[in-house]
Amino acid sequence: MSDLSEGPIPDQRAEPKLPATPAPGTDTAGPALLQAGGNAALARLLQSVPGGPAALAELSGNAQVARLVAPPAPGGGGGAPAGPLTAGAHGEGVRDAQIKLSRVQASALPLTEDGRFGPLTEAAVRTFQTSVGIAPPTGVLDAATKTRLDAAFAALPPPARTPLSLGSAGADVGFAQQKLNALGASPRLAINAQFDGAMLIAVLKYEVGTLSRFPTGTVDAAMWADLDTKVKGGFVAAEGASATPVEQHTGSGTANSLGTQVAGTSLHPVTGVGGLTSGPAVHELQQKLNRAGAAPALKDDGAFGPKTQAALQAFQSGRVPPLAATGTADKATWDALDAAAPGSMTGAVERQWTEEVGGHTFGLTGANASRYSWEIQKTRMVVTAKINFVGLPAPAAWFGHVESVWNQYMGVDTVSKKSMPIDFKMTRGAGGDSNTVSVVAGTGRANAGKWFAGDPNAATTIPHEFGHLIGLQDEYQQHPGDFVRVTGHEPPVGDATGPGVPAATIAANLQAAMLARNSVNARAASVGAGVKEGAFAQQVVAAYAAMPTATVPAVAGLPGPPPVPGQPAIPLSGNLLRDLDAALPNDNDRYETIQRFSYSSGSIMGDPGREKDPHDHGAQPRHIAEFMAILGRALGGTWEAKRR
Repeated sequence: MSDLSEGPIPDQRAEPKLPATPAPGTDTAGPALLQAGGNAALARLLQSVPGGPAALAELSGNAQVARLVAPPAPGGGGGAPAGPLTAGAHGEGVRDAQIKLSRVQASALPLTEDGRFGPLTEAAVRTFQTSVGIAPPTGVLDAATKTRLDAAFAALPPPARTPLSLGSAGADVGFAQQKLNALGASPRLAINAQFDGAMLIAVLKYEVGTLSRFPTGTVDAAMWADLDTKVKGGFVAAEGASATPVEQHTGSGTANSLGTQVAGTSLHPVTGVGGLTSGPAVHELQQKLNRAGAAPALKDDGAFGPKTQAALQAFQSGRVPPLAATGTADKATWDALDAAAPGSMTGAVERQWTEEVGGHTFGLTGANASRYSWEIQKTRMVVTAKINFVGLPAPAAWFGHVESVWNQYMGVDTVSKKSMPIDFKMTRGAGGDSNTVSVVAGTGRANAGKWFAGDPNAATTIPHEFGHLIGLQDEYQQHPGDFVRVTGHEPPVGDATGPGVPAATIAANLQAAMLARNSVNARAASVGAGVKEGAFAQQVVAAYAAMPTATVPAVAGLPGPPPVPGQPAIPLSGNLLRDLDAALPNDNDRYETIQRFSYSSGSIMGDPGREKDPHDHGAQPRHIAEFMAILGRALGGTWEAKRR
């Protein structure tokens, strides 16, 4: 339930465009080997593990098994800001209250955690006040109400956990896999809800290296307590009076929502001779040259004239070893400027990047790179994507859609608490620092370079595509590792049990559909069979990878009329998403099939039409992390994105 729309989140059908974890420590000299009985027990545990007894080495040696040290202390947390909150309020305090109101089931349905105190949040506060005897129920989250809400939330029972061992299956296995991954399991575990050999190795390592106990190969009450203390989430909670089951996210590492930068490219546009000669890129060049010691100092006017060119050439020739004094700020020159003067108050970005979505690689590269600029003003930071619209005129409402979705955050210095609102703008314009977008009549699947004037879901489609223009990649139909990287969440457990059809059977049926190039049969084998996103679907992915590979036969062309071109043979790779993408026609049946075996977020860069997630929706703090880093380089300190 959203206080913005008070209705379902609109379908988002924008088509995609064409954390390192430490390895376990190695052993050093230590106590003598354990007694023979202990080693035998370890060997028995490892009999079913890939690698057999040789996997003992992965436990960092018997010396570490024998070495007992105190476990690390659990980390702490923070609270929401104090003060009465009323209708119309916004910010992190409201978001904190929305989380708690949903969990104590004071709202009718789960509240969308958008940090906006609207009528749904107000109604939930009134309901909560009535339930705890606060009269009259005002709908104002005052100090007394907040104290009672905090207490009710703290009194919620912890999730009931089941002891797990080799051969266990079910949602709790998936939640344990999430937490082990979040705490550095290497290699990462598939979230398949099966306690298999790979998970056994991870559990044994954790027992020895973290719990400092003799390994049992079980996730018992003590290990569950340790995992739950260190990693939040990883369970299903009943939210709202409707008791809607909502899986709680398991955070994992630091999200990087930007597309993968093309190797060897610069984030700066070529500036100066042969490149941009005015605008934000020149402002940035002048500021960095001044910070690097330009003498005399340049006027920061955004115009590349003789004085700026001379200062640039002096900088280039003054490097050790010297750069060619071309008067052109190319990649080598920008790299040197960034090293000499990391921060500036204005900047321009030309980001060339790729992504994999639904098994297919897309990208914004070359002339189609993402281009945007930013300026740190006295009271705010403004991020602008300039668009050269061609074809039909761009509807005026599109510009408001961008600001409505994206202008939700401010940067906050973690020490001084200074805040800086981040405003995003989409403007019209042409030139070498603009993005070209074709506006066409009717409806269809948009991408970063083609938008539809009649799009009924423009309120989400346009902000989604704007996200691509500032370098953000899609967050739908992702492989597990990519999903973790772009969202900072472990893949959800989702459906852990499946439809009652063996995973191997579904995998075989999918391969048969691919060999026949038949997307209808592929959908029947997955969606029609009852496969849902989550752990069981990943069992199908693994079963498919274990099958012998095959080749989709070539198809001869037909003379027509109309002529039908032939299709080449397609060797299947064992990667289910990529093979579905390569072998099946590009239609909705293929899309829905791939959806079942991949992961999608509910954010504006994901698929909110299919993934209605009250915890991860709209623009998220991870999406503006790049600009927090820019504030830090320019103003000093560490900046975090907070709802404003």
